[in-house]
Amino acid sequence: MELLNGSFITIFQGVMLFIIAKIILNMKYAAKDLLYILLIILSGSICYYFFNRFALFIVILAAIFYFYKKVKLYSFLTIIGSILILYLSSMASLLMFLLFDIRSFNIIIVNLVYVLIFASVSIVCSLFLRYLIKILRQSYLSTNKIYITIVALFLFFTFIILFSFMPSSIDKSSTFKLVIVVYVAFILAIVILVIVISISVLREMRYKRQMQEIDHYYKYTLRIEKINNDMRKFRHDYINILLSMSEYIRDDDMPGLKSYFDKNIVPLKDSIQTNSFKINGIERLKIRELKGLLTTKIIQAQENKIRVSVEVPDEINHISINMIDLSRMVGIILDNAIEASLEIEDPLIQIGFMKEENSVVIIIMNKCAKDIPKVHELFQESFSTKGNNRGLGLSTLKEISESKDNVLLDTVIENHYFIQKLEIINTNRKE
Repeated sequence: MELLNGSFITIFQGVMLFIIAKIILNMKYAAKDLLYILLIILSGSICYYFFNRFALFIVILAAIFYFYKKVKLYSFLTIIGSILILYLSSMASLLMFLLFDIRSFNIIIVNLVYVLIFASVSIVCSLFLRYLIKILRQSYLSTNKIYITIVALFLFFTFIILFSFMPSSIDKSSTFKLVIVVYVAFILAIVILVIVISISVLREMRYKRQMQEIDHYYKYTLRIEKINNDMRKFRHDYINILLSMSEYIRDDDMPGLKSYFDKNIVPLKDSIQTNSFKINGIERLKIRELKGLLTTKIIQAQENKIRVSVEVPDEINHISINMIDLSRMVGIILDNAIEASLEIEDPLIQIGFMKEENSVVIIIMNKCAKDIPKVHELFQESFSTKGNNRGLGLSTLKEISESKDNVLLDTVIENHYFIQKLEIINTNRKE
């Protein structure tokens, strides 16, 4: 049937590819996006006459390049998923043609029926895939790039298999009907397999996350106990410390008292400051995931002799952002703060959580070196002061914050302090 091999079908399926991707990603196209998409579709249609169905690979590469600038790693997964939906929709349309022998109808009716069946199946499948990706982005799997890459490659090889064995023409024989049914069943089986594997992996990651949180709180409890023991010991000993100075005072030996104080009392003060951190109201931070991450990073800083101060003046029960994304952002900021603090003398990290009328503000500041690069250089992907294959943290932080409509990231370097301010504006929905 020439209809299925003509320019109309080529252009129509090209348009549907970007409509499907738009539905999956729940995104809007700007005017310049539409021009770029039109260019891809027209180029694909022209290439079809030279390379036949292999022109599809040119369209796929151009589409992946376009979406990579917007959604990074999800671009490959989105396009391959969209292509599989196109195949499924095409199969469903062909099956309807064979079952009801629509080919004998007027060409306009045939075109209209094909478009309606194809578009209906595509939209339903796209909405379903958008729902699955939404669940993925709100789960721990969204942080696992290896998992996302494996799934994308698995779907890509599925597409290669379908592409290699796709029948090129319609036959009235029952064998062709069976082939279509097998193809549809194969695609559905692959989708179910990916979902089942994802659920299993997610359960395992949740279990490991829970164990990690338990370990975080256990370490936190031990640290607090140690601080309390140090304070009890100090309270027990401070009278004896005062008495040890009384003889110098009684003899009016101020030089001796000064020498004793500098030699014995000052190191004790420094030891207490080094092995403790200032916590004002951390119990008012009621978000378990964030509290667990925070305490773990504080302990990590303590082990590296870095002073840490935490201020939480108001009770915070909810922040209008997906906790995985927030944990990634705060984790990146704290990791960078700790790493920068290892390079300077007298390091200090200050952390604050402030509840505003319509938002929650998180401020993390750390002392930094005098020769630190400019802010815009630090946020460039792969830029790092530590050599190659580093520097992805701040670019990832920028990417996550820019993908959220209610998140504002402000970064400044002031008075030898590197200051990062995250403001999360309250929304009616919970992510």
